[in-house]
Amino acid sequence: MAARISIIIPSWNGKALLAACLESLRGQTWRDFEVLVVDDGSTDGTGEFVAQADPAVRVTRLPHNSGFCIATNTGIRESEGELVFLLNNDMTLAPDCLERLVGTLDVSAAAMAGPLVLWRDEPETVYSAGDLIRVNGRPENIGYRAPLTGFALPARVFGVSAGAALVRRSLLDEIGLLDERFGSYFEDADLCFRARLAGFEIALVPEARAYHVGSASLLGTSWKRARQCFRNHALLVIKNMPAPLLLRHGPAIARERLHQAARVVSSARCELGLLRALRVLASTALSLAHALPHALRERRRIQRVRRISPAQVEALLSPRPRT
Repeated sequence: MAARISIIIPSWNGKALLAACLESLRGQTWRDFEVLVVDDGSTDGTGEFVAQADPAVRVTRLPHNSGFCIATNTGIRESEGELVFLLNNDMTLAPDCLERLVGTLDVSAAAMAGPLVLWRDEPETVYSAGDLIRVNGRPENIGYRAPLTGFALPARVFGVSAGAALVRRSLLDEIGLLDERFGSYFEDADLCFRARLAGFEIALVPEARAYHVGSASLLGTSWKRARQCFRNHALLVIKNMPAPLLLRHGPAIARERLHQAARVVSSARCELGLLRALRVLASTALSLAHALPHALRERRRIQRVRRISPAQVEALLSPRPRT
């Protein structure tokens, strides 16, 4: 009989992070789960380490580094649980985290739930109390770097991070898996946007706690993150934003596009110089152009089966911050 939860952990050269992650899973009060580590073409002996550290963990090895979305989707397809827990290798969980997340799904209409995520090295500081999406299409962590003491938990969230999210398989069967064209960054915002458009509820479970290292996979290279955000913000908006909202908030979306383009150049310039920074921006724009036909096909499919009105979508979005 299949375990109720399938825990999917994609990992690329993350052996140093996996030890703590797997240890936190061994300490969970909820035990009805299987663990699948997808070794995404690692060269640090990840597969061998997992086999020795925890033989009960299944390891799937990909022949080369394929990216977060492909690795995660591979694990989902090879799993059987009624619930799928997406987990980054740089996360650790409080002992009752899974139990509290499962309990929320069992007593509510939510099809996806996420814990309150804190910084592992600063456990009294918030990393994410769920996610929001602004009317300009920009996803953001709620409460990022806020002190936990006195923090006002959001009354609602638009979505939760795929770094630690419990998802009903029935949701994935209906809306599809992570969009592999995203590679990394905003792929979870896209998944949550598609879920919302299909009428699914998403919940933050603040009593459930997870602890995050933070951007370990990019080793602090800010221009690479800026490049991915610039590209994937456009895909997110093109696929998911209903047409009336594209028209109403077009100027705000355009300003956000310019803001993100400037961030690509400024962050890359610090490390590479202005000329190479401009080349990074041009190559990113070309990559976006190649992904555009896919995004438009997906848009037609997503909007055709959308179950909530543009007014209901707008009610879920957050306003632009005041400048």
